[in-house]
Amino acid sequence: MTKFETAVAQAEMGTLELPSVTTGSKHVDYFWYQLCSAHFFLKLMAKGFKFKAVKLKDMKDYYGLKGKTAAECLPQFEQVIERYKVQSLVN
Repeated sequence: MTKFETAVAQAEMGTLELPSVTTGSKHVDYFWYQLCSAHFFLKLMAKGFKFKAVKLKDMKDYYGLKGKTAAECLPQFEQVIERYKVQSLVN
């Protein structure tokens, strides 16, 4: 189990308290927000951008991605997103 999957499971069991994420007056699923943000950064990294605060190594460790470059990890990450959509019924 990856660290991401562990965090999701802990949140479902109630042992992990999640921060509240809202857009205006609408509540947003914290893990969905996290996945969207990480997807944004990973797509830019695949194009060659670099960021001080976001490291590919950390993303690979948290989401269980394999590969040397962001471009190699991007399809795997998109599978993580699809699995989360199915699991949580996020639209």
